[in-house]
Amino acid sequence: MGILPLKSTFPGKEVFVMIPLCVILCYYVNSANGADQTFKFDPETYSIIELEGILGDCRIQMGALNEQIHDTQKDLDWLIIKVNRISNSGRHVLKFLHNSVGLKEKKISQLEVQKKHLAGTVAKYQKIYDLKKAWEKEKTKIRVASTPDMEGRVESVGKFNMGAKLPDIQQAVKKAGLEDWVDVMEADGRSAKMNNALPILFSSGSAALATEYKSFLKKLALFLKPYDVKVYVNGYADPDPIHTRKYPSNLELGASRAANVVHEMVKNGLRRDVFKIGSTGEYRFEAKKQSSKKTFQRRAQLMVVFNG
Repeated sequence: MGILPLKSTFPGKEVFVMIPLCVILCYYVNSANGADQTFKFDPETYSIIELEGILGDCRIQMGALNEQIHDTQKDLDWLIIKVNRISNSGRHVLKFLHNSVGLKEKKISQLEVQKKHLAGTVAKYQKIYDLKKAWEKEKTKIRVASTPDMEGRVESVGKFNMGAKLPDIQQAVKKAGLEDWVDVMEADGRSAKMNNALPILFSSGSAALATEYKSFLKKLALFLKPYDVKVYVNGYADPDPIHTRKYPSNLELGASRAANVVHEMVKNGLRRDVFKIGSTGEYRFEAKKQSSKKTFQRRAQLMVVFNG
């Protein structure tokens, strides 16, 4: 695999990662040894569906960054007005107000750097995505053009396969008693995908799976075993900071939550090579720090893509 470094202005916080299980395990070992980490991967190795997921998450992060910049700028404007009013009235401006202005300006500058870096990452992935999409479209044209008399049959066969596959999977999900846990939908016109409808939640500061989730993951692993699938697991954390030997930051905590989901499914028969796991720590939620939602922020998200 080629390499592409992704570094964050805020180490351990604002990094989007999708990496094979073996790589993230290496990451944990190096972290324990105090090594400075840089995640490296090659966007060209991802499929179109994978790239769509990565680009979607990157855009969510971009939106969160824009919201943080906007909110911080509002705070800065208010502070400047307050400092000017105090100064114009002839009163002494307290040092902490000047310091607050400086800190807000520094934060905006850091966020802008992070935004620029993220925009570059999005552009790189978008370019690869556009090339792959164009090539796929061209291949379809060539295939149809080479057998014009078969065009109608090619179309009808494609629709028939999708029509048969999706209902079959939906029916199998009901039969397995998973309909309350997962949603099944069309992925890209040729295959199906599955998302967990109920979140896999965790206690604060913990990556341990509750018993009911272990039961669900066992059932899901046994259900998926006969299928040709890719399973994407992302782990998330709430905005509360963490800094322990086991979890230096929320990035490691989120990744550990995702890894534990994978371990549970591997234990119940799924192959390790069908998984990709990642973590954005608390970053996805940083702009919306509502304590009432923290429980739902401490979660793992599953997406299963059925290869058509």
